[in-house]
Amino acid sequence: MAELESFHAPEQRVSSYYLDMDPQHWGNARGIRIAIKDALEKHRERIEQLDVGHDLRQALLRDWDMVHELAPTVAGERSTRSLACFVASGAGKGWALRLPWPARDRAFFEDRFVLWPLQQLLDQSDRFAICITDRDDARLFLYYLEQIEEVSDVFDALPGRIRYPDRNRELEYRDKHIEYTHRHFENVGEKALRLLQREPFQHLIIGGLWETLPQFEGQLHRYLRDRIVARWDIDVMHTPTPQVHERAQQEEQRFLGRQAQEAWKNIQEYRPYRGAVGTEETLSALWQRRVDTLLTEPGVARSGFRCSACSRLRLIGGSCVECGGNMVEIADVDGEAVHDAIEQSAHVRYWKDPALNEAGSLAAFRRY
Repeated sequence: MAELESFHAPEQRVSSYYLDMDPQHWGNARGIRIAIKDALEKHRERIEQLDVGHDLRQALLRDWDMVHELAPTVAGERSTRSLACFVASGAGKGWALRLPWPARDRAFFEDRFVLWPLQQLLDQSDRFAICITDRDDARLFLYYLEQIEEVSDVFDALPGRIRYPDRNRELEYRDKHIEYTHRHFENVGEKALRLLQREPFQHLIIGGLWETLPQFEGQLHRYLRDRIVARWDIDVMHTPTPQVHERAQQEEQRFLGRQAQEAWKNIQEYRPYRGAVGTEETLSALWQRRVDTLLTEPGVARSGFRCSACSRLRLIGGSCVECGGNMVEIADVDGEAVHDAIEQSAHVRYWKDPALNEAGSLAAFRRY
């Protein structure tokens, strides 16, 4: 983000593309490629109509060519619901980000990259730190947007294991061994705290041997303990990073499920003032821009209507209930509700549960 924000092309234009690749909207990879092709053709028409000089137009068309070449290769990838591309071919720069949240199809041609839609999407995902340790080794990871990075490892040598015939010497050795383990856990905790300060994360997963994990947790700063969401029984040095990655993905899904359950509990507890249950109640709360958390059932895509004047969403047409404007039919009112929620900085959680299904596949917890 810092690199994208700092890039500036005075007296030039750069391209920011957001492409919808959600399988829920377009089905399989072939359907996504067709949708991408249609969206990019419209963006090319816009470039042709821009009031700019020949050189600037040609630079934007080169940007477009790069996105046109890349985007179809990403279609259908697991957990990729949108693609954000930032291209400045004249400066030899280009970035492409696969995102697990749906985005509206958009393109911007300015002297800086347009990043506010990206920031809205990034705000949907929390960052996890993973700290696994035994008595002398430790590894620290950051997990975000389904990507994992090992950022640090720690090794603190322990005294070798020696059997003493003298009981007093044996107890002295054991005390020394405990002291070294204690120092190791303090060292790992300090590194985890510095990681929090340098790369802020919302949640922490700790792991190691069950018999030593409580001792390690007791050494952690309160800022870290308050962020713990899971504890793993795991071999520190012999667990490959891909396996840690897989467990982190599973843990994130369980955490998101718990968040959805908690949101549903709040919706039920605080009805009718802050809870909205059912499609029409939820769409009304979205139009009022009062949604804090939106719950939606994955795989549901119903046709509906949007007011051409005030953008109110509804399942039925006719005149708009808010302003009397004309309601225009849309293919996926559930997907549009998700887009509206993200653009209002609400949290969106996909939740498959019989209770939500019976409620019409949409519910929301209001801010007020």
